[in-house]
Amino acid sequence: MKRTRNRMYQVCVVFFLLIMAVICLAPFVYLVVTSFVTDMSLVFKNGIALKITPDMLGAGNYSMLRTDDNGLYFSWFKNSILITMLFTVMSITLSSMVGYGVAMYDFKGKKIILVMILSTMMIPVETLMIPLYNEMSQFNLLNSYLGVVLPFAVSGFTIYFFLQYGQSLSSEYMDAARIDGCGEIRIFLNIMGPLMKPAFTSMIILQATTAWNDFLWPLIVMSKNVNFTLTVGLQTYLSPYGNNYNLLFAGAVVSVIPIMILFFLCQKLFMEGMIMGGIKG
Repeated sequence: MKRTRNRMYQVCVVFFLLIMAVICLAPFVYLVVTSFVTDMSLVFKNGIALKITPDMLGAGNYSMLRTDDNGLYFSWFKNSILITMLFTVMSITLSSMVGYGVAMYDFKGKKIILVMILSTMMIPVETLMIPLYNEMSQFNLLNSYLGVVLPFAVSGFTIYFFLQYGQSLSSEYMDAARIDGCGEIRIFLNIMGPLMKPAFTSMIILQATTAWNDFLWPLIVMSKNVNFTLTVGLQTYLSPYGNNYNLLFAGAVVSVIPIMILFFLCQKLFMEGMIMGGIKG
């Protein structure tokens, strides 16, 4: 009887999760399908048409991405790729060092530093936009990759995640390495760093996704059309003078591909890192 109840419970859970998955995926599936509709007036003629027939489909929208505005879409794509890579490398490198140092070493003022790190997570990002813009202007970093990356390269959340993960590691590895003559930097790079691989993978995915999807700050920093990121560039297809849904839908589908590839390649380590970083308190 108990086994039957457990079996029914598992079936109900799986069924519920399948329904939720369908609900979550339905908008994206519709986006993918409508991105092949060559005549968007058929989709938005009377509201949003959910019925799409095969004769409405074609690959012309994706061809237009390459030719419209002299291929400006792929300039935005390149900008997003480079900004995401630069942001992720800087964020992971600096945040992991800070989190590791606070977690693994005892020193005066450690609690104060921890409070300062956590307090940065309580400040709304929107309140910092004007001061940060003025700062980037003073450093002549407007319309540049560094102007987008530097202000948010180190965040309290990322540091705290590495701190939490570092606390789950044993300091005996460090003691053994010191006995063998390893310096502190070598201990981090060669011994403790590899042990934090799941944490690095989790943060690489989260930080890359954050940088790739960021809209507000690149919109403020970048004023030249050719310097836009994908999120900002796609928004230009919607204007008071007309909406180019053909390019918008096709471009939105293509923009999802890099993050999907990154997640599917690293999802096992991602889940492991999130679990280990979250259960340690």
